[in-house]
Amino acid sequence: MTSEPADRPRRRGRGWGIAATILAGIGILPVAVVVVLGYTVDPLWGWMLFIALPISIAAGALGGVLGIIGLIAARGDGGGYGWPVVALVLGWGQVLLGTGFLNGWFI
Repeated sequence: MTSEPADRPRRRGRGWGIAATILAGIGILPVAVVVVLGYTVDPLWGWMLFIALPISIAAGALGGVLGIIGLIAARGDGGGYGWPVVALVLGWGQVLLGTGFLNGWFI
């Protein structure tokens, strides 16, 4: 009769948090590519932000939702909250900045 040790930490919250952080980080890539192309190749590439920003906002929102799931899982497991919080901050920042730019908050 073997059983698992009771002191073994569960890592569901960490897994959800890492997945959410990766998804939110992937959402930053299209905006970064457009900005680099706009500064180096041709300034007329700036119109592509209107295509890249909705992608970034969607990835940030999904990363935020996965981060919330990670926080709930971490709370249930008694694990760490670091990765889910990082994902929430990245996702929230992407949604706020992208929405602000598209609505003209920075002009």
